[in-house]
Amino acid sequence: VIGKNLRVGVTPVIISAGIEWVKPDAVESLRKELLGAVENWRRDWASLDTETYLKHYAPGFTSGAQDLAAWSQQKRSVNAGKTWIKVGLDRISVFLYPGRDDLAVVTFEQDYTSSNLSNQMAKRQYWLREKSGWRILYEGAA
Repeated sequence: VIGKNLRVGVTPVIISAGIEWVKPDAVESLRKELLGAVENWRRDWASLDTETYLKHYAPGFTSGAQDLAAWSQQKRSVNAGKTWIKVGLDRISVFLYPGRDDLAVVTFEQDYTSSNLSNQMAKRQYWLREKSGWRILYEGAA
């Protein structure tokens, strides 16, 4: 019976040694905080203020292929060739990483359009809570 409720690529799967059920209102402030950080990241990306956008990435960031220095260089180069960017996010899910309250997994559908490119993709980000707030530790396709 559970199979009729699961959709590949849509239903989140969390692997953990244990599970703790909490009331929605117990995590609502954390969820709002994270969604606010994601919205600030989206807004700063769309603003073409590359340096402000890059402040959303943690020093230990990786894309799987690039560290923060290489990622930043690529983003500066790419954004220099654009006159405008629009970024839409849909179907956002937020989960704390099992066993940690300072690491969250955020997945969403991204609709990216700019003066020279249009792209839709499913994206996954790992957000790390630092003293200064939430920052992206990993970003890649979901």
